[in-house]
Amino acid sequence: MRYHFFWIGSILVSGTSACYQPSERPMSTEWTDQQAYLSASQQPIQQALQTCMQITEQELLGECVWFVTKSHTEKNARMPQPERVRQAFQYCEQSPTEGWKTVCRFDAIDVVGVTGDVADSACAQTGEFRERCMIHALLREEDQLSARFPKGKEVEMMNSIEQRMLKLGLDEVSEEPIHKTLTARVVARRFESAWRNNRQYPFTAAECGQLPTEICVDAYRIAIKQIGKGLLPNPCTIPMSTANVAAVGLPVWHQELQEPMQAAWKSLCHATYGPQKAPDYASSQRAKNKSPFKQHPVKHPGQPKGSPPKK
Repeated sequence: MRYHFFWIGSILVSGTSACYQPSERPMSTEWTDQQAYLSASQQPIQQALQTCMQITEQELLGECVWFVTKSHTEKNARMPQPERVRQAFQYCEQSPTEGWKTVCRFDAIDVVGVTGDVADSACAQTGEFRERCMIHALLREEDQLSARFPKGKEVEMMNSIEQRMLKLGLDEVSEEPIHKTLTARVVARRFESAWRNNRQYPFTAAECGQLPTEICVDAYRIAIKQIGKGLLPNPCTIPMSTANVAAVGLPVWHQELQEPMQAAWKSLCHATYGPQKAPDYASSQRAKNKSPFKQHPVKHPGQPKGSPPKK
């Protein structure tokens, strides 16, 4: 699948004896398909879909249906969210292939911004993009999850998120463990709020409840990034002391978390200054080589530009 962008210009022919006569040659199928796409992009949705159906080239037809559906769904913001999704899915059915239908549904869900049960049901219909669809939906629910699971219920929140992901039919959620990363984000935001009310407030084990240490480390790391916005001790080296952290106005940690917080600062310093300046360079390289994120996602043939990468 690919995107097409067209410029319609005039044809200039010099001389008086060789005038351009459009009627002398039949218009190509490619040209008429392009004109249909351009017309559809400016028409009301029902008329636009009918115009898209005049396109003979399958990929351009799929793109046309996707484009007019997304454009209409963006403009139709006053309609209740469940109805907007239902209507968009009806339009997506005009797509010529299952691949284009799933891309069309995925983008419609993102445009509408659904959450909760509506998101669960809709994302289940996005084929290979269903995990990414749910990740987007859950990120939109961050405030709702924080309110639903108060401090002390972090494990319950993490388990609830994981169960929703598994209901999509995924055997495991490992490459992008949203149940862990989103829980860490909620913990980080809660801590940041408390710290801004009292700049002497340290990060303690109580912030994480019974969460695994790795998530607690991630929560502190996220909080530092959100609060500091790039500001870190200079030089950023390990072991990191609370005195150096406090000197630049960032939150410190309780002594009980000394070892885990060194892991957080190793990650922060590594990300900021690069592996050439990171402490324990050899071990960081070994970890990088084993990382599932070593290579960038590769788009497969038949996938539209701007759509989620296939896994």
